[in-house]
Amino acid sequence: MREAFAARLAELERRIEDELERAAVLLADIADAIQAPSADKVQEIVDEAARVRQAGRGVDAELVIVTARQAPVASDLRLVLALIEVAHHSVLIANQFDLIGEQLTNFEPAAVDRSVTAAMLSAMTHLAGSQLLHAVSAFASRDLDRALRIDVEDDEIDKLNREVFEAAVALQDAPEQREPALRHVLVARSVERIADNAVDIAEQAAFVVTGHRSEFTDASLPRRRTLQEP
Repeated sequence: MREAFAARLAELERRIEDELERAAVLLADIADAIQAPSADKVQEIVDEAARVRQAGRGVDAELVIVTARQAPVASDLRLVLALIEVAHHSVLIANQFDLIGEQLTNFEPAAVDRSVTAAMLSAMTHLAGSQLLHAVSAFASRDLDRALRIDVEDDEIDKLNREVFEAAVALQDAPEQREPALRHVLVARSVERIADNAVDIAEQAAFVVTGHRSEFTDASLPRRRTLQEP
């Protein structure tokens, strides 16, 4: 009985990890769409958002059902709790994709400032995709060292997020560029939130390995927290 339960958990884990890996790949497509927006690219983002959201909610619901039918041991229960959190973060990522799609829909390709905010935002989005892949890999491989490194990667994304904002603010004398730059700020906020969700997924990887819950970062403070062993 326990073997069947463990196999079911492994199946659900693979499912959500596959969807998150697809989401990471989609971030690379979003980076391209920022440089050259199109209706087809926006529709792809919206469609993938719906897929990731559905997968996350489906895994969450199935985890509740299969766990209710078992008497899981501590290690299984730890994994169930972590997977519920990962599924929740996948839904939050999907929600950010929808917000990004809304902004890209309103981009005027000819007005995009390709040399300032667009280029920085594109780089930031590529980094967020890599960070999400690394977080999923850390969870799948139960790699604590890799999970802890996600926090360092997040610093560069936060730095680019600030630079996108500062570049937009600096466009006071360029009203024709102000709207696309401000839309870039909103997209950057969504990308930054996706990166934060990647950090949260890495935290769940650490929880599965150590059994100890700890936040790697505190968004309100310009410093990192370190994981304390139980």
